[in-house]
Amino acid sequence: MVKQKLGISIVIPCFNEAETIALLLQNLKETTSNSSYNIEIIIVDGCSTDNTPRILEEEFLDLDHDIFSLVLMKEKLGYGNDIMEGLRRSKYDYMGWTHADLQTDPSDVIKGLSLLESGDAEKKIIKGKRKSRKILDVILTFCMQVIVFFVLRVNLSDINAQPKIFPRRFYDDIFEKEAPSDFSLDLFLLYQAKQNNYEIVSFPVEFQKRQFGTAKGGGGSLKNRWNLIKRSYNYIFKLRRELINK
Repeated sequence: MVKQKLGISIVIPCFNEAETIALLLQNLKETTSNSSYNIEIIIVDGCSTDNTPRILEEEFLDLDHDIFSLVLMKEKLGYGNDIMEGLRRSKYDYMGWTHADLQTDPSDVIKGLSLLESGDAEKKIIKGKRKSRKILDVILTFCMQVIVFFVLRVNLSDINAQPKIFPRRFYDDIFEKEAPSDFSLDLFLLYQAKQNNYEIVSFPVEFQKRQFGTAKGGGGSLKNRWNLIKRSYNYIFKLRRELINK
């Protein structure tokens, strides 16, 4: 009996990434053509205000539609919602997401997927652990880890690192039901993994300076970083209130 190849559906949310799209898709084409795994790429544009949707539609004319699919959101509903829309359309037994900004290599997904081939893959969550970051970003990430530990009583490192990979069972049974629509989605995933006794496996990924555009989450300006801290802080205490009320 021939062993079936692992298959993974990867969602990539985009917002105002016009300058990055060509490089991103070239990377993804090389990644999928050189991989021994079955890969599905679902790119979700979250109502970009630049030329991202037009460029994506033009580029997709020359892509293999058995591998690549495009979702153009009709409303701007947030990073988390865009990822969840992509996950709802996925087809493989493993799924996850990464970012379009090329600060981490999209091919890191393949490295992460290979970690599922040992042990109980159905009880693992795979995530990146960023290297080569600025010291300020490292400090802020560690501060978030400390807050999460004392408020939620779970130890989660480098919460917003990419990629994230998990089995469909985790999505169907746990993740889909209450996922937030914003950048708290990464925290929600890891918290739920801990609460449900999944093993979180981290692997090193190189974190590069953004070549084009501006950071959408917690990178770039101090304002972006502060906004992410506030969102995460609010979500941490929202989870805490829900635990107290159970």
